[in-house]
Amino acid sequence: MPNETTGGRLLARRYRLQTHVGRGGMGTVWQAHDEVLGRDVAVKEVILPHGLTDEERAVHHKRTFREARTAARLGHPGVVTVYDVVEEDGRPWIIMELIHARSLDQVIKQDGPMEVRRAADLGRQMLAALHAAHDAGVLHRDVKPSNVLVTGAVPHGERAVITDFGIATAAGDATLTQTGLVMGSPAYIAPERARGRTAGPASDLWSLGVTLYAMLHGRSPFERNEPMAALVAVISEEPDPPDRAGRLRPVIEGLLRKNPDERMDAREAGALLDDIVRRETIDDQRTLAVEVPSDEIPAVTPAPSPDPAPAERTTAAPSGGAWPVGEETQAPARPRRGLAAPSRNVLLVGVIAVVLIIAVASVVYASTRPDDDPPRANTPTSAPPSSPKAAPSTTPPTSPSATPSSSPTGVPAGFRLHKDRTGYQVAVPDGWSGPERRDAQNHFFRSPDRRTYIQIGQTDNPNPSALKDWQQYEPTGKRRFSGYRLIKIEPVEKGEPVSDPSGAKSADWEWTYSGNGGRMRALNRGFVQNGHGYAILLSAPADDWDKTLADLDPVYRLFKPADD
Repeated sequence: MPNETTGGRLLARRYRLQTHVGRGGMGTVWQAHDEVLGRDVAVKEVILPHGLTDEERAVHHKRTFREARTAARLGHPGVVTVYDVVEEDGRPWIIMELIHARSLDQVIKQDGPMEVRRAADLGRQMLAALHAAHDAGVLHRDVKPSNVLVTGAVPHGERAVITDFGIATAAGDATLTQTGLVMGSPAYIAPERARGRTAGPASDLWSLGVTLYAMLHGRSPFERNEPMAALVAVISEEPDPPDRAGRLRPVIEGLLRKNPDERMDAREAGALLDDIVRRETIDDQRTLAVEVPSDEIPAVTPAPSPDPAPAERTTAAPSGGAWPVGEETQAPARPRRGLAAPSRNVLLVGVIAVVLIIAVASVVYASTRPDDDPPRANTPTSAPPSSPKAAPSTTPPTSPSATPSSSPTGVPAGFRLHKDRTGYQVAVPDGWSGPERRDAQNHFFRSPDRRTYIQIGQTDNPNPSALKDWQQYEPTGKRRFSGYRLIKIEPVEKGEPVSDPSGAKSADWEWTYSGNGGRMRALNRGFVQNGHGYAILLSAPADDWDKTLADLDPVYRLFKPADD
């Protein structure tokens, strides 16, 4: 194996190595000077461990070139920019942006565990970077505190930048090589990688969850004295409860689900992180945060919108308010006056959502979707719906109680009546969790397998026409939901709650989208009753849609609005 180089060497006739900056599992980082452009850069000297055959080494080098070149196209503020990839001594050297900053690992060790808002703010920046990389087809595979740089100052100027994109990927998809070599950091890698299975975006999200845990507790929950002991813990042991996580607890627990198919996705996590930052800001500083997760975008509609699961998002409701649209691949949510704005992809929508909420108090929508990014529901009033996954799943003291079919309420067997503290009533299937509250306007109820969910969005200031709101916001579906396909937007002429041929008081927006577990279908019904705007968004697997919709008829039929 080639020896590490010494300072002063000239690479590719332009990069002069100067100072050794650090060492990682797959090489050494140097500060260097680009003598062609006259700027300082960072150079990653990729050094593979002993024990690899010439063929394995060649494969790894080839992957490094391919992945680093892909990473160079990311162009995201949360990702260290890759300028160039050169080959010397038969191995790759990665030329990157030089950032003078402490690593997150150093920040944790020197400053101690973080408070919740700071961790959530840095976490959502890391999530945005990972999401952008995943959209570009790049996996990191070694997300951990030492691979994150933190610049700026607390509390409002910090920037999190992830390093080593395109480098950790050089190890390939498998975590264990034929020689038994562990590629990556055992205390941070996902269970599927520890088992030698194929990595995917969910694997990076697991590592982000462990990193969030470490930011709050000072260490990984799977940290052990020996690497193999850490791998065993990752595979077979549950992490210690994140007792210091506060509002971050649902995010960490959602990201640390051992089954990648059940793991919280980027949009859901982004909505929750954004909500935490916003709430902590309001609570502690009495100011409104100016950023909303990209998965949440407020819309001007007459009804509020609820926020569902990862494949769900919220969408806007008719003019004058917001309607629940479900948790989306990317979807908006809306606030109480209309519909809570849904959370879409993590950063783009954030700023838009806040601007819309402030500029148009009459429009809010939410979108939710269960698998990848659930759609959200929008309500027909002018309040933005909250993002589906942006709020912890907590059930208030006034949670619904089961009502037998023989009760005066007429709730059929297999359902319970939820009497919400905000005034509405809804029949929910037995065994479903919820309500999960993204905010006061958006509540989620989920099936045991979490693939199907119902989002309830509400607003006290609905817009005049649910139909017009849906028509106005439908074009956003393509950018909010992966694989979005419109089925229909039409007045509710038959069905409950509210039948209205004009579409002014009730309208349906129905579409399909791509979820982690396959094709999903969503129905967002916005309506106005007793002067309140509501949206009921249902998201479920497309294959069983007709049966699911029929089985859940009591949800619509027995819904009762709050009193005037």
